[in-house]
Amino acid sequence: MPSIYRVSRDGQEPVVDVGSPDAIEGAIRAGNPGSYHVDEISSDPLPSGHTARRWGTVIKHPDGTVAVEPDPWPA
Repeated sequence: MPSIYRVSRDGQEPVVDVGSPDAIEGAIRAGNPGSYHVDEISSDPLPSGHTARRWGTVIKHPDGTVAVEPDPWPA
């Protein structure tokens, strides 16, 4: 089931799509400090029956550290 992960900030551009959860932190490092929203978008239905769901959040701190907080979805 191929998925992309869409990283965005409320009302702000750019929206960044990455191919795996491992690439999320690298995409955030290029952005400004703040809270980012991550959605998983799949070509096949996810366990919920939908093709998109909230994957989690990412916080980039002013010192450049990044905290990735995935939602507790079943595998």
